[in-house]
Amino acid sequence: MTTLRLLFAPALAMTISSGCAALLPAPTPMASLQYQRQADQPKRCLLLMLPGRGDRADDYAKHGFIEALQKRPLEVDAVAANAVVGYYARRTLLERLREDVLEPAKAQGYEQVWVVGISMGGLGSLLYAKEHPGFAGVVLLAPFLGDEAVIEEIEKVGGLGKWAPPAEIARDDYQRDLWRWLKGAVEKGQPRLLLGFGEQDFMARSHRLLAAALPEGSTFRTEGKHDWGTWSRLWNRLLDDSELARACAAPAPVAAE
Repeated sequence: MTTLRLLFAPALAMTISSGCAALLPAPTPMASLQYQRQADQPKRCLLLMLPGRGDRADDYAKHGFIEALQKRPLEVDAVAANAVVGYYARRTLLERLREDVLEPAKAQGYEQVWVVGISMGGLGSLLYAKEHPGFAGVVLLAPFLGDEAVIEEIEKVGGLGKWAPPAEIARDDYQRDLWRWLKGAVEKGQPRLLLGFGEQDFMARSHRLLAAALPEGSTFRTEGKHDWGTWSRLWNRLLDDSELARACAAPAPVAAE
């Protein structure tokens, strides 16, 4: 059952494997919170933000991510999706994100859309970007990228660039399918991938594996574990100097003659 691999918390995985996925809430429509600048400002960039396991859409605001975003000279609106774990367990994440959150937001005419995901939300961001091309970029903060067996398989051959995905990947082997997509995205440079993680994160091994394949300037590291303090430091660095910041920067004011 792919859900077991999708959820890296053993206790929760045991709950789902016992047939309890239906008990995890996944309301339709998926709720979201919108953070928009003034209505008359240009619709330059939209950020779709996915929370980690155990978090909710409003945690981005609670932990200062929205305030930090709005303080910068960026032409960016954000929509935080309440993509809780039940959507992953029931395999309705991609459908609900598209129909309930992203398509209504995109209808406002943004020039480019980026997706931001933390931990489990990083995985969700990649799964969505894989199935729905067209994002300008994907920002991954401490993403879940697979279990140790897959990570070790890629490490043994010398990294993602040297790894040859199996000719045929089983339908339920989402992890190798995801790394195959990551390999292609890195080689094509589309969508742009930005990665941030703490050096003491319990998943840092997989993060370093992906970081080794990314172009210079695409990876952001800091001391820290798998927590909001670490992610907040990374977020502020990304907003100050990254491809995201440059792509969504407000034009410099024209000097008076």
